[in-house]
Amino acid sequence: MKNKSIYLLVLLVLLFSKSYGQEVNLDKEKAWYVPDYAKVQFAGNIGFVSLGVGYQLFNEVLYSELLYGYVPESASKADRIHLLTIKNTFPIYRKEIGKDLIITPIAGFTTSYEIGTNSFTTLPEIYPEGYYVPNAFHFTVFGGALLHKDFKNKKIFSGVDFYVEASTVETYLWYTITSSEVKVNDVFSASIGFNFYF
Repeated sequence: MKNKSIYLLVLLVLLFSKSYGQEVNLDKEKAWYVPDYAKVQFAGNIGFVSLGVGYQLFNEVLYSELLYGYVPESASKADRIHLLTIKNTFPIYRKEIGKDLIITPIAGFTTSYEIGTNSFTTLPEIYPEGYYVPNAFHFTVFGGALLHKDFKNKKIFSGVDFYVEASTVETYLWYTITSSEVKVNDVFSASIGFNFYF
């Protein structure tokens, strides 16, 4: 028992001397799977509200995000809608407009999959063949502007983005091309969002 106590004492001394005798680097490089920021978006054809995480890739040339979107019955005029979306945003260029403020024009595309009961990946048997096309997947294109601010006090977040976008879904574009009744300005919708950097 005495020997165990001595070993424990030596181990504690070594641990304390290593912790306090040297500088400890707390800025370890994070693992690849840890996201760079959390995201919340309102509207934009990916949900009434969408929440998710994002990654800055290829030296901040691409922002790629995984989002869950929700549309309540009151907004969908049908059943509730649940969406999973991969959103890809490309900053076109960055311009400093003040201390710790950067404005960036952005463009990109999304791929969304509805996981609810309002869509289908293969045509249900109740419909004649060719009557409808599968509607569970949708693709959106968008453009807009993003305003970034870095925080000096980085206790919770190191910075934030605020952005606005105009977007449209591929089927809306198709209707614009094939129907004279659907105008270009009828198929675009606006969205706003925030990115909170860790």
